Amino acid sequence: MDLGAHLTAGLELRERELIAIVGGGGKTTLMRALALHGARSGRSVLAGTTTKVYATQAHGLDHFLHRERAGDKLIGVDPQEVNRVFESRTYDWIVVEADGSRGKVVKAPGHHEPPIPSRSTHVVAVVGADGLDRVIEDVAHRPMLVAAVCGCGPYERFTVPRACLLLTSDRGLRKHVPADARFTVAITRVGERQRALADALVGALQSHGVPSVLLPLLPTDHDPIGPDR
Repeated sequence: MDLGAHLTAGLELRERELIAIVGGGGKTTLMRALALHGARSGRSVLAGTTTKVYATQAHGLDHFLHRERAGDKLIGVDPQEVNRVFESRTYDWIVVEADGSRGKVVKAPGHHEPPIPSRSTHVVAVVGADGLDRVIEDVAHRPMLVAAVCGCGPYERFTVPRACLLLTSDRGLRKHVPADARFTVAITRVGERQRALADALVGALQSHGVPSVLLPLLPTDHDPIGPDR
């Protein structure tokens, strides 16, 4: 599967977009796929970050918007800088990683997160299907925050209804989404074992008027979760 083409179609991307990617479970992979597909399609594309990424994750991208390098990481720019570049109309698409999850497949934002550019036209919230029905503590970055949004404890399971709540809440992955931006959930890491749960999450999101796209097993930056329990 051409991931970039699949994403472009699933997200119904337009000729000019500022796409911010948040959550956990494959943000960098999605950012790279969109940037590379856009460039292959003849668009002028800029990838970048408002948080930080490993420098290796920018390899192969002609342009990557960041402020500086610190060791093996690229430190992101202020969201207002992304807005200014978008307003300059230099690029057709700007795709930024606007969240950090330390390689975990589930994430809730801290008080200062996520740094989404206010001119974003589309926000994509990512969640890993292999985190569904698992113990929150095992699969989540900031499990206490995830549990608080879900209204449960961190040693309870990340059920489909709780995942839907996290993904649709203004305290969860809809936090800081601009009022006029489109919002889509990307459910990644969907293997054979996760398909039924992922399909159930798609249905739950639809009942809240939130579109979603299903994606296959995608690598995360680190090995995020251990054995099922």
